[in-house]
Amino acid sequence: MDATLSTPEAPVTRPRHGDLYTVDAASLQAWLDDDAVLLVDVREPYEFERERIAGAFLVSMSRFDPATFPKVKGLKTVLVSEQGPRSSALAERLTEYGFAEIYYLDGGLASWRAAGFDLDE
Repeated sequence: MDATLSTPEAPVTRPRHGDLYTVDAASLQAWLDDDAVLLVDVREPYEFERERIAGAFLVSMSRFDPATFPKVKGLKTVLVSEQGPRSSALAERLTEYGFAEIYYLDGGLASWRAAGFDLDE
């Protein structure tokens, strides 16, 4: 059973294992507004070129290497994919490699679009 953690800034869900969290679109937007996020898009380059959340940078899942994945102190690391499964899977892998407090966008870009937030094209 997942436990829900709430803070004044953002509600997140923490699974039973490790430091793996989901974040909703509204909370992610608030974090972006506060410059509190390292936003990583894990889709393929052709998907990223088509559209992306402003400020995201690309580390495609197919080219994932934990040795070169960025660690930035003081920022929340949030992964995003189209629907969520790729970012969830990569977040899980990152925790296995010792990364702490990894978030992924619940519902992916689909939930971002549904919430009415802008995308860069």
